[in-house]
Amino acid sequence: MKKLKIGYLIKYFYPIQGGAENYMLNLALLTVKDGHEVHVFTSDRKGKDKGLKFEENYKGIQIHRCRLLFDFTHYFFLSPSLMSKLLKQELDILHVSGFGFVWHDFILIIKRIKSRKTEFINTPHGPFMALSSYILPLRLIKFIYTNIQKLFLNWLYDIILEDNTFQWRWIVKYRIDKEKIKLVTPGLDSEVISKQIDDHDLREFTQKYFLKDKFIISCLGRISKYKGIQDVIEIMPDLVKFKSNIAYLVMGRDDGYARTLKMLAEKGGVKNNIRFIIDISEKEKILALESSQIFIFPSEWEAFGIVILEAMCRGNAIISTKTEGGKYLVTEGMNGFLYNSGDNKELYSYIVKLIKDKMLLGRMQKENKLRVRRFSWEGIYKEKYTPIIYSHYLKKV
Repeated sequence: MKKLKIGYLIKYFYPIQGGAENYMLNLALLTVKDGHEVHVFTSDRKGKDKGLKFEENYKGIQIHRCRLLFDFTHYFFLSPSLMSKLLKQELDILHVSGFGFVWHDFILIIKRIKSRKTEFINTPHGPFMALSSYILPLRLIKFIYTNIQKLFLNWLYDIILEDNTFQWRWIVKYRIDKEKIKLVTPGLDSEVISKQIDDHDLREFTQKYFLKDKFIISCLGRISKYKGIQDVIEIMPDLVKFKSNIAYLVMGRDDGYARTLKMLAEKGGVKNNIRFIIDISEKEKILALESSQIFIFPSEWEAFGIVILEAMCRGNAIISTKTEGGKYLVTEGMNGFLYNSGDNKELYSYIVKLIKDKMLLGRMQKENKLRVRRFSWEGIYKEKYTPIIYSHYLKKV
């Protein structure tokens, strides 16, 4: 296979953390390791990222960051330099993250017309404006632009990569041919899966956050309302009555919702049972998940949930909402439980069930340590990603 020039287009990229960002980072690193020339086209979060260079080489990845002039509701932004940087690069393959980024779509249509030999790939992760709780003007925008996308997405992309086996159902609603849809799930680095924990580091973490002799439940991810963390905090008073030494670790980047959650914890009289660890380091994240017994994923919507894999890797039983990712990664009663988003009574019952039944908890924890081995990034890249994109590329040229 000849060495190719491959581009990745994503709104944000490393060192910004998130499911889509980590997905693209791992693919880019493996593509570099495979000997290809790799370019990432991304943006700067409108001045929030101090010290980042607009042109940077990270482990062989050539990163082209472009300044955002404005940013409205995530999907609507303007970055003029992105157009010039992307259009001037002659790429063999261009892999795009996400549906519905209007400025991206505008540039990509021009790029498609200009570069007919380039293979266009998209990993949408989720539909455009995936949540259901938008105000009326945003729901109207969602309806209009969703229908506009139906006019060009099938023409624009050669391959659509789904994160799980449920996504094709909504992807085809964009009038995309079903045969274009291929499964390439996110994964974990094999070193993360096999990483051994130092007992001294674990003790230090326990002391730092006053977790000695605590029964720990946890969550990890962006601290936003749609992530559902408030649902767990609302049932914490009852959980504390059932098991007084329970502690809930809330870990992730604050999207402005942490203050509300802290007020909710104080109002419920459970602030001493909750640890908010904002912008947690990679090292402490692993130690936290190693300390945790049950990982709760209460999100309203998720395409996958790489954090579920991270929790499985550290031997947590999983309790997840019935999102696409939850249903794909959790087998009811085998490695965890699934519940309907917002059903706090059901969530409470599953936590109590696992606390009561130590044998069931242990079986689930053991099952997850075995199950996570299927999700090695190296295996996914070699067995799924490479055959799909390169076989189609060879047919195209």
